[in-house]
Amino acid sequence: MSIRTKPVKALIFSVSIGSGHDSVAQALAERLLLEAPGSEVKIVDTFQYINRVLNKVVFGSYMETIRFTPKVWGYLYDQAEDGERLVDLGQILSKLLSPKLEQLLTEVNPDVVLATHAFPTGILAVGKKRGQVKVPLVTAVTDFHVHSFWIHESVDRYFIPADDLGFRLRQTGIREERIKAVGIPIRSQFMEAPDAVCAKEELGLNASPAILVMGGGLGLGRIELITRELLNDGTFQVIVIAGKNKRLYGNLQGLNNPRLKVYSYVDNIAHVMAAADIIISKPGGVSSAEILALGKPLVIYSSLPGQEDRNADYLLNKGVAVKVRKMELLLPELMSLWNNSLRIKHMKEMAGQIGSPSSSKLVWDDIFALIGNKE
Repeated sequence: MSIRTKPVKALIFSVSIGSGHDSVAQALAERLLLEAPGSEVKIVDTFQYINRVLNKVVFGSYMETIRFTPKVWGYLYDQAEDGERLVDLGQILSKLLSPKLEQLLTEVNPDVVLATHAFPTGILAVGKKRGQVKVPLVTAVTDFHVHSFWIHESVDRYFIPADDLGFRLRQTGIREERIKAVGIPIRSQFMEAPDAVCAKEELGLNASPAILVMGGGLGLGRIELITRELLNDGTFQVIVIAGKNKRLYGNLQGLNNPRLKVYSYVDNIAHVMAAADIIISKPGGVSSAEILALGKPLVIYSSLPGQEDRNADYLLNKGVAVKVRKMELLLPELMSLWNNSLRIKHMKEMAGQIGSPSSSKLVWDDIFALIGNKE
């Protein structure tokens, strides 16, 4: 006799910076509806919900910093990681959210509250200590590094990408039973990896090697230059995901090269990734988790100071990625990798160990047990 899962009311707090945190929120919402039909999920864009002006300031400031002075962001990230916070954002923002939070919790009456970003995690942790959040509070860490901003004693569950990343939580006194290594939650389409040959056919590619170039939801990085370099060489077919970068999309479409496929933001990202033999990308936490889930070799061409540098360090140390620091070294590194079948085999095997295609399901399996949701 199968065990039936009762419908659940879930409230998920995200932050719309880039696309990763929202992607995790959507993945968790999607999986809940599959695991417990009839459930209700509300996703809250935290800063937008608190104050639209605040949202514009936060998003605008972040984008300006990472585009023009990324080392400043890296410095602030490092300082905060060492516990030297100029301000406690959780305390400040919780005061702004407090009246709205009580109203929202009353309206939704959730069985569980989730966060997919460190800032709402801090805000909600303060609310939990004050007694505003009376149901389990869980957070999904979305990078291969647990920054101190994520860590709060009132969080009931920490879903982390891998067990060895839990040491910082344990050092700060978080009990072992509250730490669950499930992977970064990704969409259900990654649970059934498409066949690479079929995926290539669907995209109109031939059997020759294909490289996917991507830079996150905002299409950041030197994607156009990388694409031109690859096309000039002639060895590889090239797939590019431009994200929300309309200028990049237009420039690449204008090349009219038969070996080039250009997409803006795509929903069937697993199919596009499956068609690639190698993926060139920035080391965002969620995109890296998706690449690992499909067992694809990753070439990192740039990383932002802060969380992306930490992700790159982790992935390089685990043997699932290589990093190219200068554009003139891109093609030599790619050819060296492509012609080394043993190295590619090793990278795929290591990706298989670290990747977690079922991560979103594993999150809900644990939450259901936490809230006693079986009948």
